[in-house]
Amino acid sequence: ERGLPRQPLFRFSSPFHLSCTLRARREQAGGKMHFWLISAPAENGSKEETWKLLNSATNELSQNFKMKIPELRVGTLDNLMSLSDDLERIDRHVESVVHRIEKELHEHAGGEEPTVDGTPVERFTTAFEWDQARYPVKSTLNELVSMIHDITARIDDELKSKLMDYNQLKSNMGQADRKLQGGLNQRTIVDIVRKEHVINSEKLTTVFLAAPKFAVKEFLATYEKWHEFSTDKGAINAVVPKSALKLDEDNEFELYRVVVFKTAEEEFKSKARENRMTVRDFVYTDGQATADSDERTKLKQDTEKAWSGLVRWSKTSYSEAMRAWVHLKAIRVFVESVLRYGLPPTFQAMLVRPGKNEDKVRKALNLTFGHLSAGGISKDEGEAPAGSTKFYPYVDIDMRVLSMVSDD
Repeated sequence: ERGLPRQPLFRFSSPFHLSCTLRARREQAGGKMHFWLISAPAENGSKEETWKLLNSATNELSQNFKMKIPELRVGTLDNLMSLSDDLERIDRHVESVVHRIEKELHEHAGGEEPTVDGTPVERFTTAFEWDQARYPVKSTLNELVSMIHDITARIDDELKSKLMDYNQLKSNMGQADRKLQGGLNQRTIVDIVRKEHVINSEKLTTVFLAAPKFAVKEFLATYEKWHEFSTDKGAINAVVPKSALKLDEDNEFELYRVVVFKTAEEEFKSKARENRMTVRDFVYTDGQATADSDERTKLKQDTEKAWSGLVRWSKTSYSEAMRAWVHLKAIRVFVESVLRYGLPPTFQAMLVRPGKNEDKVRKALNLTFGHLSAGGISKDEGEAPAGSTKFYPYVDIDMRVLSMVSDD
């Protein structure tokens, strides 16, 4: 704490906003659940006067909430300035982790809105209380930030690992499903062909064909004469007579088994393709259909187990990450307020939820707290020019929670 002046150190704004009031109706809100976390020094030595000033200025244009931040260990000026730079970077990372988990819950939990250990996110944020058990105020600011960083880094690594495992199972399940989809000219036939359909001997083998329905009549009338081969006793048909056996059909194809001589197998297949048949290269293995079915059943069970595990983990980890994020926001507003307003840290942190009135609320805040800037702020300066960098005379940090949920 040594080395910090009791006067404001800087007059420029930090990238910080959030504050709200229960007096404003929820219907006024627009866009996502968007807050500004702001702070202003105690007016005439009274934090309550600063709070009243905010509510008077916004005049029910926004929802405003007090944010209770304990007096944290400040440390040295150099440490505080260095930490201020790190906080913005860490904040972006923690926010990305929170929203990625939220996205997974939105996709895999039927759009269920996440909570913080059962407390709605909005209520947790607007009624925030510092968690002394998880983040002891006796710890230094660096230690607190390190705790939050370590927690969210671990969650981030776990999320990547769990998503990779689940997506791999889902991909494998998709491939297994696709094998059973499509026409008989492309889907697997392992579940159709039975042992008694297959003839395989020293001289004979079995060929499977998917015949287009429009070509079935011609196929059955001609397939026995598609190929002949020479023997010592003269030319004979390569196909065993009347060996065509219909195994299955769909809307476009009929699946047949044909028995041919092994020496003429390739020639018969070539002739079949010329006659618009789809040759299904298939080798029957006893028990394969049962094994494939069992494997698919297990894969489905594993995928469902991974899905339910991912949802449970996401709910728990969202609570942990969201809690860490709001604490980090509180640390940010504390650090920026000390750098802006000096010691002792007598400022009021406030959440402002502007809803659809962002421009009006921003102008009211700028006019109300304009005296905090070096040269004050005139009525014409109530709104920043389009495209310009936005600097405010008060600490201001942006916070968008529940990015997948409408704020209407």
